[in-house]
Amino acid sequence: MPQTNILKSIGPQNFVLPCPIFLVGSYHTDANGKKVPNIMTAAWGCPCSAQPPAITVAVRGSRQTHKAILKYKAFTLSIPDSKILPEVDYCGIFSAAQGNKFDRTKLTPVPAEHVDAPYVQECPVVIELTLMKSCDVGTHTLYIGEIMDVKIRESALNAEGLPNPKDLDVLAYIPMLREYWGLGEFKAKAFGIGKTIAASKID
Repeated sequence: MPQTNILKSIGPQNFVLPCPIFLVGSYHTDANGKKVPNIMTAAWGCPCSAQPPAITVAVRGSRQTHKAILKYKAFTLSIPDSKILPEVDYCGIFSAAQGNKFDRTKLTPVPAEHVDAPYVQECPVVIELTLMKSCDVGTHTLYIGEIMDVKIRESALNAEGLPNPKDLDVLAYIPMLREYWGLGEFKAKAFGIGKTIAASKID
């Protein structure tokens, strides 16, 4: 029988499977001192605290979003679905220095209700965050934001008022392959399937 559990080293890589996709919303100030809404695509982010509820997202220092979050002490994370995948990819390729990304993609900026940052109206999930702290790590800065509010499209909520992943149709990014994938199918209930091992007899 051939061995199937042989691991091969591929060296130090930024590889977490999968990575969530966020559109990071912030305001930057133009030459006339006017606040301009901006978004950038980020795939390096995750929850980092239960109380207070918080998320961290990594932003490269060369991005306009990097300076904007520090200035306004706030940002949003809009979670896109597959309907706006070309726009999501565009916002990761191009900089706001090359033109207004909201204008170019025809996405709609909406002022957040609880923080000083815009979000994307077309996204099924929006998270509003106040900047708690930042930490420089090599090429990127980790921004830790306290969650002030989460908004979810009503049509994607089930009868209990909880999000239905299938209706949300959110995206995942696969590093190294540079590919977008869907969420996939339901496998098992967390905090449940593991109890089958605890309940089983030990030989």
